[in-house]
Amino acid sequence: MLLRLQTREGGMSRSRSLLNRQLLADLLRRHVRTLSGLLLLLVLAGVLMLGVQWLSDPYRFPLSVVKVTGDFRFLQKQQLQEAVAPHAQGGFFTVDVVAVRNASEALPWVYKASVQRIWPATLHLRVEEQQPIAHWGEQGFLNRYGEPFFPEQAGVVGDLPWLAGPEGQQLRVLENYQRIARTLARIGVRTTRLELDNRRAWHLQLASGVQLELGRADAWRRLQRFVVAYPSVFAGRLAELQRVDLRYSNGFSVYWQQATPEDTAGRQG
Repeated sequence: MLLRLQTREGGMSRSRSLLNRQLLADLLRRHVRTLSGLLLLLVLAGVLMLGVQWLSDPYRFPLSVVKVTGDFRFLQKQQLQEAVAPHAQGGFFTVDVVAVRNASEALPWVYKASVQRIWPATLHLRVEEQQPIAHWGEQGFLNRYGEPFFPEQAGVVGDLPWLAGPEGQQLRVLENYQRIARTLARIGVRTTRLELDNRRAWHLQLASGVQLELGRADAWRRLQRFVVAYPSVFAGRLAELQRVDLRYSNGFSVYWQQATPEDTAGRQG
């Protein structure tokens, strides 16, 4: 009986030993797989870093062409090239396209720029030039969005109206000018200047040089008063007219270049 128990206990000990060896082998295999995976990741990371360094070498894929496209009326291409040249350096993969774009858009006559790499050695700079639709003050212009820009040498650009106003009022002045110009065009009168002063009073000048004082309140209604009176009072006599003050509740004052006895200094309606 004792011998049988010893034999059973011996068999159980061998079974436990075999189980422990199997568990150890499984554990080692798992660790080997984990270590192999880590080693593979390290190798791939090393290869990637070497690849990045290889591609980042500006002498590996140097830029040879900087292509500039756009319709230019006012922007000087040489000025654009000088602005972007310090940033259009390096290789195909290392050139800073954001810096090139920012340098382009920093020029007053550039509205928007985009930069694109073209394999294998070209940088394409596409430029949209500012389109001025009005002078702003004495030194600037407004584009069609009412945004001001100030070239170093503004000069006179075409037959553009002259607008002026406080900072931040550019779009308001432009929209009011366009509305006024359309209204006066219906009676054959052209406008050249509109100013909103610091007191928020409107001053309008016609192409003939006549000044219209519209004031602050009800400026649009006062302009309509001029339009209604134009056929009977002002038509054919703009060359003789100097100024019309419309800042009255129910009328206006007229100032002629040279008053005649039959002309009155003012008209109340």
